[in-house]
Amino acid sequence: MIGVHHISPWLLYLTLLMGPVWAIPHDTEHGLPKGGSLLSELTQLENGFQPHRDFQARVQGLSGQIDATHPLYGRLVSLQCWAQPAENTSDYSAAITFASQQLQQARARQDKLAEIALLNCRGWHNQLLGEMTNARRDYDAAFKLAEAAGAQRLMADALSYRGNMQAYQGQLAAGLKDQLVAHDLYERLGLEAWRLHQLGEIANTYRRMEVFDRALEYFKELENAYLQQGDEENLNDIRAQLGILYSDTGRHAEALALFTGAASYFKGKGWSMDEAWALTEVAHSQLKLGRVNEALVHLQQAETLLNRKQETDAATLGQWRLVMGLAEEAHGRLNRALYFLAVAEPIFIQEHNKRFLGTIYRVQARILEKQGEAAAALASLKRYVAIREALERDLGAQRSIQMRFEFDLARKEVENENLKTHQALQAQLLDQVQERRYWQTLVTVLALLLLGSMVLYQLGRSRKMRRLAMTDELTGIHNRRQIQAKAQTMLQQAKSLDQPFSLLLIDIDHFKQINDGWGHQAGDRVLVAVANCISEALRSLDRVGRNGGEEFLVLLPDTLLAEAVEVAERVRQQVAALQVAELPAEYPVRVSIGCAQLREGESLSELIHRADEAMYSAKQGGRNRVCRAD
Repeated sequence: MIGVHHISPWLLYLTLLMGPVWAIPHDTEHGLPKGGSLLSELTQLENGFQPHRDFQARVQGLSGQIDATHPLYGRLVSLQCWAQPAENTSDYSAAITFASQQLQQARARQDKLAEIALLNCRGWHNQLLGEMTNARRDYDAAFKLAEAAGAQRLMADALSYRGNMQAYQGQLAAGLKDQLVAHDLYERLGLEAWRLHQLGEIANTYRRMEVFDRALEYFKELENAYLQQGDEENLNDIRAQLGILYSDTGRHAEALALFTGAASYFKGKGWSMDEAWALTEVAHSQLKLGRVNEALVHLQQAETLLNRKQETDAATLGQWRLVMGLAEEAHGRLNRALYFLAVAEPIFIQEHNKRFLGTIYRVQARILEKQGEAAAALASLKRYVAIREALERDLGAQRSIQMRFEFDLARKEVENENLKTHQALQAQLLDQVQERRYWQTLVTVLALLLLGSMVLYQLGRSRKMRRLAMTDELTGIHNRRQIQAKAQTMLQQAKSLDQPFSLLLIDIDHFKQINDGWGHQAGDRVLVAVANCISEALRSLDRVGRNGGEEFLVLLPDTLLAEAVEVAERVRQQVAALQVAELPAEYPVRVSIGCAQLREGESLSELIHRADEAMYSAKQGGRNRVCRAD
């Protein structure tokens, strides 16, 4: 299966309807009462779903009520950016121009929230235009500003768009990390519609990395959710995504039925670009089923729709050309097939889409071999192999993240099941005690319970004393003596089993300033929050301890340095998202992390020393970063 194109127009409409801006508390400053009509309308447009034409009309209505001096002007401008027409390359360019102009004005007003939202909007339209480098630059800038401002909604938006773009380009490891963080932020903020939308993107990424069972599970969950909500548009979206998954797994007849339904839905809505995309997918499914003539008919119908406008969506056109090349090959017209593949190639080169380029080079090599062009076939095959190797490397990294993610989920499920079992046993024991009918039996049970309580008390007391000797009193994690002992044991085990072993040294940035500026109570709260954040990011077999002051030592058995860096980066991002009540919002918590992997013949002190030097490099490099030891 070729897979979903650039970002399909129907997903574009969905995103435009949602208007990814931000939510601010309703207050009475500037004479705006709680529940005021302007605030209510803005919030509905930012967080709700409505047809795009209605969205544009409602934004236009607000334009007459909010001028450049109004305190809500920044939010209105961001909505206006998302309300721009977006059906072809001229529309995309016009939206980029609008966003750039408004960005200059937002910066002049020092309106940081409007600046972030406009960067996200401009990045999106750059992405539609195929300018992926510019889009990435905008998303990165938006995330950095949102993180500094503590604007979690805008952080989630930037991560969502950046992650979805990276996953589309085949950068699955980086894409999924952004998508998962965005999903968690939307869930934490109570934005259920956005959470569901992001879950669909995560499912799509799992499909691309060929974890089909997990992708199918998420798509089915979303299908049921939208069925219950009566959300026809999102339901059609998810069923089209299911069609792609079915095609990827060889269920082409089922995929054909879903794509046919999507084409009918888009035709009824009058969305010609979306209908052209769906007809292209219908044709591709028919090619897989050997129905070449029918495929050509649907490709001709799609071509008619694409030619109705002077300009069309480049990604849709590129995918149509690619499928047309496959159809011409199946029909035996090899030169025409090579032509369509050749004119599709520049589109996917501009988008940096390795997956589609891999398909083009593989088919080119096959056709050129049939024509006896051995040298040209070999050149195309080499390009295909190079792209596949790059994709496989990223897929391997992605699967490592997936394994850690699913391991943590499984661990939590087991802990929940153990808790339920324990509660059930306690309830059963209580019922048995209450049902005793004879005093003798009751006395015996009470005696046993008393004896058991004494034993448990002694065991608990012993465990508590042992725990106090091994744990840090403030944070509840291992103290320095215990974590060093654990490190020595794990190091020896790694050497004996010839397994990798890595560790992290984590230091809270500017911790003395926190103590000096807001008191030791605030410093203690920060230490506890960071310790909890680190613990939540680790596997059950990993260990973390307080190595002294504001420094933490993390032990990662059976872990390579590259995997340790991923864990460190996840910890850094999660700590950066912390909000400690005792600290002002403009003073976020940050950490610097050094990573090191055990070398042959190296002692624990030497390994920790190299991690400490890497952490020092992170401090010297500006803090709030991860550095690996040489």
